[in-house]
Amino acid sequence: MSKLPFPIPLEVINWIRDIFAAVNRRVSSKLTAFPTTHETSLDMSFIEEVSEHSAPVKFSSGWLVRLETHFLGGGRYWGKWEIADIGVLVVFRRGGVVQQTKIALLQSKRLYPVEAQTTAEDHPIDYIVGFGRLLPAEQEYSSAVKARAFSFLENSRYRALEYGDGQYQAILTYENDTAIPVHYLLYNPVQLPVTVTYPVEADATKPPVGSERIGARVISAVSLDAELKQQQLGAGDNPAFNQIFASTASSTSPPWPLEYFIADLVLSCKEGHLAGVNPMEDEALFTVFNRRSGPISAAIAITIDAPAEA
Repeated sequence: MSKLPFPIPLEVINWIRDIFAAVNRRVSSKLTAFPTTHETSLDMSFIEEVSEHSAPVKFSSGWLVRLETHFLGGGRYWGKWEIADIGVLVVFRRGGVVQQTKIALLQSKRLYPVEAQTTAEDHPIDYIVGFGRLLPAEQEYSSAVKARAFSFLENSRYRALEYGDGQYQAILTYENDTAIPVHYLLYNPVQLPVTVTYPVEADATKPPVGSERIGARVISAVSLDAELKQQQLGAGDNPAFNQIFASTASSTSPPWPLEYFIADLVLSCKEGHLAGVNPMEDEALFTVFNRRSGPISAAIAITIDAPAEA
């Protein structure tokens, strides 16, 4: 495994870990409170939380950290299929000069409540209708506000993740062709089981916002594929939570908590792709990050700048 261009102080690693722990709390609490939240809304909350920490930070040791976000939207396809929703670029600098970069590609999938039997995510017609989508017909409105319960259980499924389908295979092919790993970002509630009843009472207690027992987790596409093969899923099957997660969700084994993946694995060069001094010289990465038809909708940059004398 390639080494870092320099050792990173613990205070810098801990600061970055805390930022992504806050991201984890935000997205998992949102899904816990609103089980019908769309995946794209969770992605936007992810980016928004990171953007709130975008001011450059200087430590007493002279080290600098800067977080940047860039929401692309629109075109996000590798050929026909989406490969990643969020790209993370880590830039290692010394005295402002780039020494090395790392890339992590995240394909997000959310857990669905057991009552949801279809992948009712954003539909192309929503973009055509636009603002008018916010004024549904009476029948549609009545259906949206009627009394009903949504439950996240161990057998809840990632219904937008279909084993062996076109996107699933395209991700594995992309990694095989480019040697650039892709990871699944699995959005989960704070804990299981949990049930939310709609309409939510106005004075209802909000879901816990402390440390997640489950929350957002990350696993490589290759590891996930190996696990699902062992589970003997059929083509087109949607994996359940308990087919991916062990009975005890460890923080040091996949699927990893988001903050552990970023701070302890990507920053230490144990996961992700070493991209050289200029990742845009890599054609496969250039296609992902720069072309409007690239398979990505948002990008995050984490710049770690060591003092010139470090």
